[in-house]
Amino acid sequence: MSSHLFIEKIGTEEALMAVAAVEDRAAVASFANARRRCEVLAWRALVRRELGVGVLVSHDEYGAPLVDLQNTHISVSHSREKVAVLISDAPCAVDIESVARDFRRVADHYLSAEEQQMAERYDIYAEMWSAKEALYKYHKKGGIEFVRDVVVAEYHPEQHTLVATLFGGEPIEVALQREDDLVIATISR
Repeated sequence: MSSHLFIEKIGTEEALMAVAAVEDRAAVASFANARRRCEVLAWRALVRRELGVGVLVSHDEYGAPLVDLQNTHISVSHSREKVAVLISDAPCAVDIESVARDFRRVADHYLSAEEQQMAERYDIYAEMWSAKEALYKYHKKGGIEFVRDVVVAEYHPEQHTLVATLFGGEPIEVALQREDDLVIATISR
Protein backbone atom coordinates (compact mmCIF):
# COMPACT_ATOMS: atom_id res chain seq x y z
CA MET A 1 0.00 0.00 0.00
CA SER A 2 1.18 3.44 -0.87
CA SER A 3 -0.07 6.74 0.53
CA HIS A 4 1.17 10.31 0.42
CA LEU A 5 0.21 13.16 2.70
CA PHE A 6 0.44 16.75 1.49
CA ILE A 7 0.00 19.73 3.81
CA GLU A 8 0.23 23.23 2.40
CA LYS A 9 -0.60 26.79 3.29
CA ILE A 10 -3.83 28.05 1.74
CA GLY A 11 -3.11 30.84 -0.72
CA THR A 12 -5.10 33.95 -1.46
CA GLU A 13 -8.34 33.69 -3.40
CA GLU A 14 -6.86 35.72 -6.22
CA ALA A 15 -3.85 33.40 -6.55
CA LEU A 16 -5.97 30.26 -6.27
CA MET A 17 -8.52 31.47 -8.84
CA ALA A 18 -5.71 32.34 -11.27
CA VAL A 19 -4.61 28.67 -11.43
CA ALA A 20 -7.97 26.96 -10.84
CA ALA A 21 -9.49 24.67 -13.43
CA VAL A 22 -12.80 25.83 -14.91
CA GLU A 23 -14.71 23.11 -13.03
CA ASP A 24 -13.06 24.13 -9.75
CA ARG A 25 -14.09 27.75 -10.19
CA ALA A 26 -17.61 26.51 -10.96
CA ALA A 27 -17.59 24.29 -7.85
CA VAL A 28 -17.02 27.30 -5.57
CA ALA A 29 -19.02 29.92 -7.48
CA SER A 30 -22.04 29.64 -5.18
CA PHE A 31 -20.03 29.79 -1.92
CA ALA A 32 -20.74 33.04 -0.09
CA ASN A 33 -17.82 32.52 2.30
CA ALA A 34 -14.45 33.54 0.80
CA ARG A 35 -12.50 31.37 3.25
CA ARG A 36 -14.50 28.30 2.22
CA ARG A 37 -13.84 29.09 -1.47
CA CYS A 38 -10.10 29.24 -0.74
CA GLU A 39 -10.11 25.96 1.18
CA VAL A 40 -11.82 24.11 -1.66
CA LEU A 41 -9.71 25.71 -4.37
CA ALA A 42 -6.54 24.90 -2.42
CA TRP A 43 -7.23 21.19 -1.98
CA ARG A 44 -8.50 20.81 -5.54
CA ALA A 45 -5.34 22.48 -6.87
CA LEU A 46 -3.21 20.15 -4.78
CA VAL A 47 -5.10 17.08 -6.08
CA ARG A 48 -4.71 18.23 -9.69
CA ARG A 49 -1.01 18.97 -9.22
CA GLU A 50 -0.39 15.49 -7.82
CA LEU A 51 -2.80 13.42 -9.92
CA GLY A 52 -2.98 15.39 -13.16
CA VAL A 53 -4.84 18.43 -14.40
CA GLY A 54 -7.50 16.31 -16.12
CA VAL A 55 -8.52 14.30 -13.07
CA LEU A 56 -12.25 14.45 -12.43
CA VAL A 57 -13.09 15.49 -8.86
CA SER A 58 -16.53 14.70 -7.47
CA HIS A 59 -18.18 13.81 -4.16
CA ASP A 60 -20.05 10.77 -2.94
CA GLU A 61 -23.55 10.93 -1.45
CA TYR A 62 -22.10 11.88 1.96
CA GLY A 63 -19.88 14.63 0.62
CA ALA A 64 -16.55 12.75 0.65
CA PRO A 65 -14.27 13.75 -2.24
CA LEU A 66 -13.59 11.26 -5.03
CA VAL A 67 -11.36 11.15 -8.08
CA ASP A 68 -11.96 9.19 -11.27
CA LEU A 69 -8.67 7.27 -11.16
CA GLN A 70 -8.84 3.54 -10.53
CA ASN A 71 -7.37 2.42 -7.18
CA THR A 72 -6.90 6.03 -6.07
CA HIS A 73 -8.52 7.29 -2.88
CA ILE A 74 -8.31 10.78 -1.42
CA SER A 75 -9.21 12.45 1.84
CA VAL A 76 -9.18 16.16 2.53
CA SER A 77 -9.02 18.35 5.63
CA HIS A 78 -8.25 21.96 6.41
CA SER A 79 -7.46 24.21 9.29
CA ARG A 80 -7.64 27.98 9.32
CA GLU A 81 -4.45 28.40 7.28
CA LYS A 82 -3.55 24.99 5.85
CA VAL A 83 -5.06 22.27 3.73
CA ALA A 84 -4.21 18.56 3.88
CA VAL A 85 -4.75 15.94 1.20
CA LEU A 86 -4.04 12.25 1.68
CA ILE A 87 -3.76 10.26 -1.56
CA SER A 88 -3.64 6.49 -1.34
CA ASP A 89 -4.16 3.31 -3.33
CA ALA A 90 -6.39 2.08 -0.47
CA PRO A 91 -9.23 3.65 1.53
CA CYS A 92 -7.83 6.49 3.63
CA ALA A 93 -8.71 9.47 5.81
CA VAL A 94 -7.02 12.59 7.15
CA ASP A 95 -7.95 15.27 9.65
CA ILE A 96 -5.94 18.28 10.76
CA GLU A 97 -6.76 20.49 13.72
CA SER A 98 -5.13 23.46 15.37
CA VAL A 99 -3.79 22.69 18.85
CA ALA A 100 -4.89 26.22 19.80
CA ARG A 101 -8.54 25.08 19.91
CA ASP A 102 -9.83 24.17 23.35
CA PHE A 103 -11.07 20.61 22.82
CA ARG A 104 -11.47 20.03 26.57
CA ARG A 105 -14.40 22.44 26.59
CA VAL A 106 -16.48 20.12 24.38
CA ALA A 107 -15.06 16.77 25.51
CA ASP A 108 -18.46 15.49 26.66
CA HIS A 109 -19.66 15.74 23.05
CA TYR A 110 -17.01 13.47 21.56
CA LEU A 111 -15.37 11.42 24.35
CA SER A 112 -16.73 8.77 26.69
CA ALA A 113 -15.78 8.95 30.37
CA GLU A 114 -13.01 6.37 29.80
CA GLU A 115 -11.68 8.28 26.79
CA GLN A 116 -11.68 11.53 28.77
CA GLN A 117 -9.50 9.85 31.41
CA MET A 118 -7.11 8.70 28.67
CA ALA A 119 -7.07 12.18 27.09
CA GLU A 120 -6.42 13.82 30.47
CA ARG A 121 -3.65 11.37 31.37
CA TYR A 122 -1.74 11.99 28.14
CA ASP A 123 -3.04 15.50 27.35
CA ILE A 124 -4.28 14.39 23.94
CA TYR A 125 -7.67 16.07 23.59
CA ALA A 126 -6.83 17.49 20.15
CA GLU A 127 -5.45 14.13 19.01
CA MET A 128 -8.62 12.31 20.15
CA TRP A 129 -10.84 14.81 18.32
CA SER A 130 -8.74 14.61 15.16
CA ALA A 131 -8.63 10.80 15.29
CA LYS A 132 -12.41 10.60 15.63
CA GLU A 133 -12.86 13.02 12.73
CA ALA A 134 -10.54 10.87 10.58
CA LEU A 135 -12.51 7.76 11.55
CA TYR A 136 -15.74 9.52 10.59
CA LYS A 137 -14.26 10.33 7.18
CA TYR A 138 -12.94 6.79 6.82
CA HIS A 139 -16.43 5.40 7.51
CA LYS A 140 -17.85 7.47 4.58
CA LYS A 141 -21.43 6.85 5.52
CA GLY A 142 -22.41 9.53 8.01
CA GLY A 143 -24.67 8.73 10.93
CA ILE A 144 -21.93 8.46 13.56
CA GLU A 145 -22.33 9.47 17.19
CA PHE A 146 -18.73 10.09 18.33
CA VAL A 147 -19.21 9.09 21.98
CA ARG A 148 -21.17 5.92 21.26
CA ASP A 149 -19.98 4.68 17.85
CA VAL A 150 -16.27 5.59 17.75
CA VAL A 151 -14.41 4.04 20.67
CA VAL A 152 -10.73 4.73 21.30
CA ALA A 153 -9.42 1.60 22.99
CA GLU A 154 -5.66 2.17 23.08
CA TYR A 155 -3.14 4.98 22.87
CA HIS A 156 0.52 4.29 22.05
CA PRO A 157 2.46 7.53 22.62
CA GLU A 158 5.82 6.00 21.70
CA GLN A 159 4.43 4.93 18.30
CA HIS A 160 2.28 8.04 17.80
CA THR A 161 -0.81 5.92 17.19
CA LEU A 162 -4.12 5.10 18.73
CA VAL A 163 -6.46 2.21 18.07
CA ALA A 164 -10.21 2.64 17.78
CA THR A 165 -13.29 0.82 16.57
CA LEU A 166 -16.28 1.97 14.56
CA PHE A 167 -19.58 0.45 15.71
CA GLY A 168 -17.65 -2.22 17.66
CA GLY A 169 -15.99 -3.57 14.51
CA GLU A 170 -12.37 -4.44 13.85
CA PRO A 171 -9.64 -2.26 15.39
CA ILE A 172 -8.39 0.57 13.20
CA GLU A 173 -5.01 2.19 13.77
CA VAL A 174 -4.84 5.97 13.49
CA ALA A 175 -1.42 7.57 13.02
CA LEU A 176 -0.91 10.85 14.86
CA GLN A 177 1.65 13.57 14.31
CA ARG A 178 2.21 17.21 15.08
CA GLU A 179 3.47 19.77 12.63
CA ASP A 180 3.81 23.38 13.69
CA ASP A 181 0.55 24.11 15.54
CA LEU A 182 -1.38 21.23 13.94
CA VAL A 183 -2.43 17.78 15.01
CA ILE A 184 -2.66 15.43 12.06
CA ALA A 185 -4.55 12.12 12.17
CA THR A 186 -4.29 9.70 9.23
CA ILE A 187 -5.70 6.30 8.37
CA SER A 188 -4.33 4.28 5.42
CA ARG A 189 -5.18 0.61 5.21
